[in-house]
Amino acid sequence: MSDLIKNIAALLPGPIQKAKHFKRTGLDVIFPFYHAVSNQVLPHTKHLYSLRNTAQFEADLDYLLGHFEAVKMSEFLAGGIRRDPKKPPLVLSFDDGLIQCHQEIMPILLKKGIPATFFLNNDFIDNKAMFFRFKVSLLLELLPEKSEAEKERVARILKCPVSELRKRLLDLSYLERELIDRVAELWYYSFEAYLSGNPVYLSLHHIADMMEQGFEFGTHGLDHPLFSLLPAREVLDHIRHSTEDLQTRFGLEYKYFSFPFTDYGVQDETIEELFRRGIIDAGFGAAGLKEDRWPAYYQRVPMELAGMEARKILRGELNRRRIRLMIGNNYASRINLNKGQ
Repeated sequence: MSDLIKNIAALLPGPIQKAKHFKRTGLDVIFPFYHAVSNQVLPHTKHLYSLRNTAQFEADLDYLLGHFEAVKMSEFLAGGIRRDPKKPPLVLSFDDGLIQCHQEIMPILLKKGIPATFFLNNDFIDNKAMFFRFKVSLLLELLPEKSEAEKERVARILKCPVSELRKRLLDLSYLERELIDRVAELWYYSFEAYLSGNPVYLSLHHIADMMEQGFEFGTHGLDHPLFSLLPAREVLDHIRHSTEDLQTRFGLEYKYFSFPFTDYGVQDETIEELFRRGIIDAGFGAAGLKEDRWPAYYQRVPMELAGMEARKILRGELNRRRIRLMIGNNYASRINLNKGQ
C-alpha cells in the first residue's frame, strides 16, 4: 500500500487511546518493526527510507508501552502467561542486522525492559558484503558531483536517459544487482572501503553480546533478496540455508524468518512448504494489521513512515483494518507474480 494512502488513513480519526479499542477490532497482538535508529544521517539509507532518531524512537516506545505489553518472541509463540492481560502483547523486531541495533537500540531497550528479535542477513554479518539497495543509496550520494560524461557512461549501461539516472538506480532489482557494481567501478567507488570505514552491520561480537542480554535472532535471507522474483524451489533452498546457518553459528534452538521487502508475490504453497518441511518455526510478512493463514505466521507493522510517530502510524493501520473488516476480508493477499513456480 502506498505511503500516500497510509498518510491519509493516519489523518482520519480513530479510537486508539486505550488498549480496549484495539481489542474491539479483534487485534490480539501487534508486531511493529524498525530497521535502525540514528541521530545522524546514514548515507547508505538516506535515499531509501527515514530513520527515527533516539528521541523519536523512545517516544514511540513510550506510546506503545502505554497500550501494549512488550513480550519476547519465543514466549509469545509458546503461549506464555503475560503480566498484564488487559493489554494486547507487542512483539518488537528489527530487520537487516544493522550496527545501530547494538550501538543505539539495545541500550534503550535494556533501559525500558523491552525484549526484541533481530532479523539478520547472513552474508552481511561482520560487514562481509552489503545489501544492493544500500549500494544504490551510496551511488546516489555521488550523483550530483559527477560530470555529464560520467553520467552518460552509466546511463548507457543502465539503458536510460541521463535525466532518469536517479529513478533507474532506485528501480534496479535484486536480479540486476551486478549492474550496481559495474556503476561503482565506472565511478571508481569502493563499497568495501565504505564498509571498512563505516561499519554498517552487526559483528559476531555484537550478536554474542546481544544474545547474552536475552535478545533473540532470526534470518532475513542470506543477502536480502526479493523472493517474489525467485522460483519456489530456490526460495525454499535459500531460506533453509539461512536458518540452518544461523543455528550452526549461534546455537539457536528456533528458526525465525522474516521476508525481506515483503511476502507479496510469494505463493501460499511456498510458505506452506516452509512449515511442512520444518524450515521455519515462525514466519513474518510486512503487510500491517492483517491476519494470515498459518498459526505461526504473522504480518508486521512498518514503523518508519516519514514524518509519522507511532500514534499516527497505528491510527492509520487501525483505520484500514476497520475498513477491511467491514468489507469482510482482513487477510493478507499474496498475488502470484511468479512464473514457473
